[in-house]
Amino acid sequence: MSLPNQYLEEMRQIYLFERLDDAQFGQAMDHARMIQLTAGDMLFAEGDPCHHFFVVIRGMVKLFKSSADGSEKILELIPPKQLFGEEAMFLGQHSAYAEALEPTQLIAFDCHYFAGLLRENAELCLRMMTLMSHRSKSLLDEIGNLTLQSGIQRVVQYLMEAGNYSGIACTVRLNLPKNVIASRLGVKPETFSRIIAKLRNEGMIDCTKDTIRLKNVDSLRQVADGMLWLKVA
Repeated sequence: MSLPNQYLEEMRQIYLFERLDDAQFGQAMDHARMIQLTAGDMLFAEGDPCHHFFVVIRGMVKLFKSSADGSEKILELIPPKQLFGEEAMFLGQHSAYAEALEPTQLIAFDCHYFAGLLRENAELCLRMMTLMSHRSKSLLDEIGNLTLQSGIQRVVQYLMEAGNYSGIACTVRLNLPKNVIASRLGVKPETFSRIIAKLRNEGMIDCTKDTIRLKNVDSLRQVADGMLWLKVA
Protein backbone atom coordinates (compact mmCIF):
# COMPACT_ATOMS: atom_id res chain seq x y z
CA MET A 1 0.00 0.00 0.00
CA SER A 2 1.14 3.50 -0.75
CA LEU A 3 0.18 5.09 2.59
CA PRO A 4 1.93 4.60 5.96
CA ASN A 5 0.11 2.31 8.40
CA GLN A 6 -0.82 5.14 10.79
CA TYR A 7 -2.82 6.82 8.02
CA LEU A 8 -4.41 3.57 6.93
CA GLU A 9 -5.76 3.12 10.45
CA GLU A 10 -7.21 6.62 10.39
CA MET A 11 -8.82 6.01 6.99
CA ARG A 12 -10.47 2.87 8.34
CA GLN A 13 -12.39 5.13 10.76
CA ILE A 14 -13.78 7.34 7.97
CA TYR A 15 -17.46 6.60 7.35
CA LEU A 16 -16.97 6.09 3.61
CA PHE A 17 -14.36 3.35 4.03
CA GLU A 18 -15.24 1.56 7.26
CA ARG A 19 -17.42 -1.12 5.62
CA LEU A 20 -15.05 -2.01 2.77
CA ASP A 21 -13.53 -5.46 2.94
CA ASP A 22 -9.74 -5.73 3.15
CA ALA A 23 -9.27 -6.19 -0.60
CA GLN A 24 -11.48 -3.23 -1.53
CA PHE A 25 -9.91 -1.04 1.14
CA GLY A 26 -6.43 -1.97 -0.01
CA GLN A 27 -7.28 -1.14 -3.63
CA ALA A 28 -8.72 2.25 -2.65
CA MET A 29 -5.63 3.09 -0.60
CA ASP A 30 -3.30 1.93 -3.38
CA HIS A 31 -4.78 4.70 -5.51
CA ALA A 32 -4.37 7.36 -2.82
CA ARG A 33 -1.48 9.71 -2.11
CA MET A 34 -0.38 12.18 0.55
CA ILE A 35 -0.37 15.92 -0.06
CA GLN A 36 1.36 18.46 2.18
CA LEU A 37 0.21 22.09 2.11
CA THR A 38 1.53 25.15 3.89
CA ALA A 39 -0.75 27.95 5.07
CA GLY A 40 -2.10 29.84 2.06
CA ASP A 41 -1.45 27.07 -0.48
CA MET A 42 -4.28 26.67 -3.01
CA LEU A 43 -5.40 23.07 -3.50
CA PHE A 44 -7.75 23.76 -6.40
CA ALA A 45 -9.62 26.67 -7.97
CA GLU A 46 -13.21 27.00 -9.11
CA GLY A 47 -13.55 25.47 -12.57
CA ASP A 48 -10.45 23.27 -12.29
CA PRO A 49 -10.91 19.72 -13.63
CA CYS A 50 -11.51 17.25 -10.82
CA HIS A 51 -9.05 14.36 -10.62
CA HIS A 52 -9.13 13.71 -6.86
CA PHE A 53 -11.29 14.11 -3.79
CA PHE A 54 -9.72 14.54 -0.37
CA VAL A 55 -9.68 13.77 3.34
CA VAL A 56 -7.99 16.17 5.78
CA ILE A 57 -5.57 14.39 8.14
CA ARG A 58 -4.07 17.38 9.97
CA GLY A 59 -4.80 21.09 9.69
CA MET A 60 -7.76 22.83 8.07
CA VAL A 61 -8.94 23.77 4.57
CA LYS A 62 -11.37 26.53 3.66
CA LEU A 63 -13.76 26.22 0.72
CA PHE A 64 -14.75 29.60 -0.64
CA LYS A 65 -16.15 31.58 -3.51
CA SER A 66 -14.41 34.67 -4.84
CA SER A 67 -16.13 37.71 -6.34
CA ALA A 68 -14.86 39.92 -9.16
CA ASP A 69 -13.56 42.49 -6.65
CA GLY A 70 -11.52 39.84 -4.85
CA SER A 71 -13.72 39.48 -1.77
CA GLU A 72 -14.32 36.00 -0.38
CA LYS A 73 -17.30 34.13 1.04
CA ILE A 74 -16.24 31.07 2.98
CA LEU A 75 -18.62 28.20 2.30
CA GLU A 76 -17.15 25.63 4.64
CA LEU A 77 -14.19 24.98 6.92
CA ILE A 78 -12.93 21.41 6.58
CA PRO A 79 -11.42 19.95 9.78
CA PRO A 80 -9.51 16.68 10.19
CA LYS A 81 -11.25 13.41 9.28
CA GLN A 82 -13.69 15.14 6.95
CA LEU A 83 -14.08 14.32 3.27
CA PHE A 84 -14.48 17.07 0.67
CA GLY A 85 -14.43 17.59 -3.08
CA GLU A 86 -16.34 14.37 -3.72
CA GLU A 87 -19.24 16.08 -5.54
CA ALA A 88 -16.81 17.34 -8.18
CA MET A 89 -16.08 13.71 -9.10
CA PHE A 90 -19.55 13.61 -10.68
CA LEU A 91 -19.58 17.18 -12.00
CA GLY A 92 -16.16 16.91 -13.63
CA GLN A 93 -14.88 20.17 -12.16
CA HIS A 94 -14.61 21.96 -8.84
CA SER A 95 -17.29 24.51 -7.97
CA ALA A 96 -15.29 26.48 -5.36
CA TYR A 97 -11.75 27.33 -4.28
CA ALA A 98 -9.89 25.29 -1.64
CA GLU A 99 -7.02 26.79 0.36
CA ALA A 100 -5.09 25.60 3.41
CA LEU A 101 -5.59 27.82 6.45
CA GLU A 102 -2.59 26.32 8.23
CA PRO A 103 -0.02 23.59 7.58
CA THR A 104 -2.22 20.75 6.37
CA GLN A 105 -1.89 17.07 5.48
CA LEU A 106 -4.37 15.59 3.03
CA ILE A 107 -4.98 12.24 1.44
CA ALA A 108 -6.05 12.51 -2.22
CA PHE A 109 -8.14 9.73 -3.78
CA ASP A 110 -8.18 9.08 -7.50
CA CYS A 111 -11.66 9.96 -8.82
CA HIS A 112 -11.51 7.77 -11.92
CA TYR A 113 -10.58 4.68 -9.96
CA PHE A 114 -13.04 5.40 -7.16
CA ALA A 115 -15.92 5.86 -9.62
CA GLY A 116 -15.23 2.27 -10.72
CA LEU A 117 -15.48 1.09 -7.10
CA LEU A 118 -18.82 2.87 -6.76
CA ARG A 119 -20.19 1.09 -9.82
CA GLU A 120 -19.24 -2.27 -8.32
CA ASN A 121 -20.27 -1.68 -4.70
CA ALA A 122 -23.85 -0.58 -3.94
CA GLU A 123 -23.19 0.00 -0.23
CA LEU A 124 -20.17 2.18 -0.96
CA CYS A 125 -22.28 4.16 -3.44
CA LEU A 126 -25.01 4.66 -0.82
CA ARG A 127 -22.44 5.82 1.71
CA MET A 128 -21.08 8.36 -0.75
CA MET A 129 -24.63 9.57 -1.40
CA THR A 130 -25.23 9.85 2.35
CA LEU A 131 -22.14 12.04 2.79
CA MET A 132 -23.16 14.25 -0.11
CA SER A 133 -26.71 14.53 1.26
CA HIS A 134 -25.39 15.63 4.65
CA ARG A 135 -23.26 18.29 2.96
CA SER A 136 -26.22 19.49 0.88
CA LYS A 137 -28.35 19.76 4.03
CA SER A 138 -25.58 21.66 5.80
CA LEU A 139 -25.35 24.15 2.94
CA LEU A 140 -29.14 24.55 2.85
CA ASP A 141 -29.13 25.20 6.60
CA GLU A 142 -26.41 27.78 6.03
CA ILE A 143 -28.49 29.52 3.36
CA GLY A 144 -31.42 29.53 5.77
CA ASN A 145 -29.32 31.07 8.53
CA LEU A 146 -27.98 33.78 6.21
CA THR A 147 -31.50 34.55 5.02
CA LEU A 148 -33.47 34.35 8.25
CA GLN A 149 -31.00 35.35 10.96
CA SER A 150 -29.40 38.72 11.64
CA GLY A 151 -25.63 39.07 11.85
CA ILE A 152 -25.68 39.22 15.65
CA GLN A 153 -27.80 36.06 15.80
CA ARG A 154 -25.29 34.20 13.63
CA VAL A 155 -22.33 35.38 15.72
CA VAL A 156 -24.01 34.45 19.00
CA GLN A 157 -25.06 31.06 17.66
CA TYR A 158 -21.48 30.44 16.53
CA LEU A 159 -20.13 31.30 20.00
CA MET A 160 -22.62 29.01 21.70
CA GLU A 161 -21.94 26.10 19.36
CA ALA A 162 -18.16 26.55 19.67
CA GLY A 163 -18.30 26.89 23.45
CA ASN A 164 -16.44 24.54 25.76
CA TYR A 165 -18.90 24.01 28.59
CA SER A 166 -17.65 23.09 32.06
CA GLY A 167 -20.28 23.32 34.77
CA ILE A 168 -21.80 26.79 34.59
CA ALA A 169 -18.75 28.27 32.86
CA CYS A 170 -18.31 28.36 29.09
CA THR A 171 -15.32 29.54 27.09
CA VAL A 172 -14.70 29.89 23.37
CA ARG A 173 -11.20 29.79 21.94
CA LEU A 174 -10.95 31.75 18.68
CA ASN A 175 -8.47 29.49 16.92
CA LEU A 176 -9.16 31.06 13.52
CA PRO A 177 -8.45 34.62 12.36
CA LYS A 178 -11.42 36.91 12.95
CA ASN A 179 -11.73 37.69 9.24
CA VAL A 180 -12.14 33.95 8.54
CA ILE A 181 -14.82 33.58 11.21
CA ALA A 182 -16.58 36.70 9.94
CA SER A 183 -16.61 35.45 6.36
CA ARG A 184 -17.94 32.07 7.47
CA LEU A 185 -20.78 33.85 9.29
CA GLY A 186 -21.57 36.19 6.41
CA VAL A 187 -20.57 39.43 8.15
CA LYS A 188 -17.75 41.91 7.60
CA PRO A 189 -14.75 41.71 9.97
CA GLU A 190 -15.53 45.16 11.37
CA THR A 191 -19.14 44.12 11.97
CA PHE A 192 -17.95 41.00 13.79
CA SER A 193 -15.75 43.18 16.03
CA ARG A 194 -18.66 45.56 16.76
CA ILE A 195 -20.94 42.64 17.67
CA ILE A 196 -18.32 41.22 20.06
CA ALA A 197 -17.92 44.69 21.62
CA LYS A 198 -21.70 45.06 22.00
CA LEU A 199 -22.03 41.68 23.70
CA ARG A 200 -19.18 42.58 26.04
CA ASN A 201 -20.73 45.96 26.87
CA GLU A 202 -24.04 44.24 27.62
CA GLY A 203 -22.25 42.01 30.13
CA MET A 204 -22.98 38.82 28.20
CA ILE A 205 -19.34 37.94 27.45
CA ASP A 206 -15.80 38.71 28.56
CA CYS A 207 -12.84 38.79 26.14
CA THR A 208 -9.19 38.05 26.85
CA LYS A 209 -6.95 37.94 23.77
CA ASP A 210 -8.28 35.03 21.72
CA THR A 211 -10.58 33.63 24.43
CA ILE A 212 -14.21 34.60 25.02
CA ARG A 213 -16.07 33.67 28.20
CA LEU A 214 -19.83 33.39 27.90
CA LYS A 215 -21.15 35.03 31.09
CA ASN A 216 -24.90 34.99 30.47
CA VAL A 217 -25.79 31.94 28.41
CA ASP A 218 -29.55 32.40 28.92
CA SER A 219 -29.50 35.91 27.44
CA LEU A 220 -27.22 34.81 24.62
CA ARG A 221 -29.63 32.00 23.80
CA GLN A 222 -32.47 34.55 23.63
CA VAL A 223 -30.40 36.67 21.22
CA ALA A 224 -29.66 33.63 19.04
CA ASP A 225 -33.37 32.70 19.00
CA GLY A 226 -34.43 36.23 18.09
CA MET A 227 -36.28 36.73 21.40
CA LEU A 228 -33.91 39.47 22.57
CA TRP A 229 -32.95 42.17 20.08
CA LEU A 230 -29.72 44.16 20.39
CA LYS A 231 -28.83 47.10 18.20
CA VAL A 232 -25.27 47.13 16.90
CA ALA A 233 -23.94 50.50 15.80
